[in-house]
Amino acid sequence: MGENNWEFAVKKDDKFIKLHKHPETPIVRHVKVKGNASPFDGNWVYWSSRMANHPEANKRIATLLKRQKGKCPECGHYFREGDVMEVDHILPLSKGGKDEYKNLQLLHRHCHDKKTTSDGSLTGIHDKNHITEEPYEVKVSRTVLKTSRSGD
Repeated sequence: MGENNWEFAVKKDDKFIKLHKHPETPIVRHVKVKGNASPFDGNWVYWSSRMANHPEANKRIATLLKRQKGKCPECGHYFREGDVMEVDHILPLSKGGKDEYKNLQLLHRHCHDKKTTSDGSLTGIHDKNHITEEPYEVKVSRTVLKTSRSGD
């Protein structure tokens, strides 16, 4: 391209598409980790605030982790690396709760299952509630199948 014969580029639709050089890559600065801080030291406020700014982090989970100081309100234990966490509605949506932060909490998956079974938000799934269950449809069945062809 131009006077530089050592630049890799291809021409497409009267425009050059070139391979960027290393010095053309923008520098992205990172905030250093404080002192001896570790994700396993239990300082969930610090780590959730750092992760809230991470592009791959779930903002809702990071906010709830920070608000709850890293603890599950159901069992009182700290969340650890590898724990499966779920966002729970304190007052279930099916009972009139709203999808807003003051009605949300972060729970371990097993704590969420326990809470959901005890708060009554599952009514209708297994209690033959006519709204969620399909209406009973009478189908006459035969114990012996008859063939449609004669002579078999």
